[in-house]
Amino acid sequence: MSSWTQVYVTGISKGIIPTDEEIEANLVKKYNLSDDDSILWAGEGTTLIKRDAQGACRGFAFLSFYSLDSASVVIERINADGILQAELSQPKEKKKKVDNDDKGLHDLRLRRQRKKPIRKHPVITSSNGKRTNLGNKTK
Repeated sequence: MSSWTQVYVTGISKGIIPTDEEIEANLVKKYNLSDDDSILWAGEGTTLIKRDAQGACRGFAFLSFYSLDSASVVIERINADGILQAELSQPKEKKKKVDNDDKGLHDLRLRRQRKKPIRKHPVITSSNGKRTNLGNKTK
């Protein structure tokens, strides 16, 4: 369980002119986030306003609250107003890593698997099963 709840707010005007601080100040003033003691808002500077590569607002933001009850109250206030839309933010699911070890797939990073080393000199085994390491030499 996370330590805060985020509310996804859509319908914010798209443009560069309102800064993040101005958008946050308007939301705080309009929906009474900081003055109401029953709402546990995370505070100034915690609102995430998403912008594109040119710096223009993409039309949505995330408000952070310390409790689910506070987030629910603010969602009702925003949706009752009719200008903006709000809902609880759903966290993205993390992609699970697939294990290929069970499937018997070889590691594609290896160029080739190493083979047993080949001996340069033959090993002669005597009649009793012991290795002599004499090669072709005899005494």
